[in-house]
Amino acid sequence: MWPAPRRAVPRVPLFGTLDLSTALASAPTVTGLAPETWNLPGAQTLQVSYEVEEAPALAVTPPALHPSIPPYATFSVCHMPESPVGEFNLAMVRLIVRAGIRPRALLMGAYTDSEAAAEQLRAGWGYRVSQAEVTFSRRHNQLRGTVTIDGRTALDARLLDPEPMAGADIELFDNLHLANVADGDPLIVQVDPGYQYHSADRGAADLRQFDAELLGIEGIEPVYAVVAVACRADVELTAPRFVIDPTKPAIQGTRRLDTAAS
Repeated sequence: MWPAPRRAVPRVPLFGTLDLSTALASAPTVTGLAPETWNLPGAQTLQVSYEVEEAPALAVTPPALHPSIPPYATFSVCHMPESPVGEFNLAMVRLIVRAGIRPRALLMGAYTDSEAAAEQLRAGWGYRVSQAEVTFSRRHNQLRGTVTIDGRTALDARLLDPEPMAGADIELFDNLHLANVADGDPLIVQVDPGYQYHSADRGAADLRQFDAELLGIEGIEPVYAVVAVACRADVELTAPRFVIDPTKPAIQGTRRLDTAAS
């Protein structure tokens, strides 16, 4: 007689365990949720992905969100040759999470070489962004992005041996920004730029340097390289369309803003 088949035990969904009161004490303050659109023609983006340790990542994820399975993070450096505040570079460290069933990128920290960009990105979109020396470079055999703080290299992310790919196949993910709101309750602000791709590449991921302490980031402990992608695109950074109550599951606490275009 054959043994009875095993029944799969459903896994209880995991939620983040971030202490919101502590996190919000250092979070940026959004002064309005209807900033003017930024058109960023010819923007170049490098994104390096690495799997990360699960427990530390869960501890920095808000209770509204689920971790990705497996947990991983992206290390991005972007060069904006044109913007409403002039040319600037922007680096980001993001943890990939799920808002309900949708993959999103939770911003852990951002860094820019433009004071004007930093001020407007914080106030308009809730970027947790600091000033630093940020560089982006491209050669025939690699793309490289760096962040330097107080003369020390805090981030050195590279795409090695680039190979062309279709821009539609790139996953850059919409951002989620935990932020205080002037004259309102704290929110997770969703930032979803639009991309018109001109070229794209993929290659080997090489996180040559990641100094979490110098960057002021907790919970991101890279363990395995996944992939690196890069693109050149015309980017449209529009006003946020959705926000999430950080205290409720995103499937219940997400709402569309009245200012969002239909």
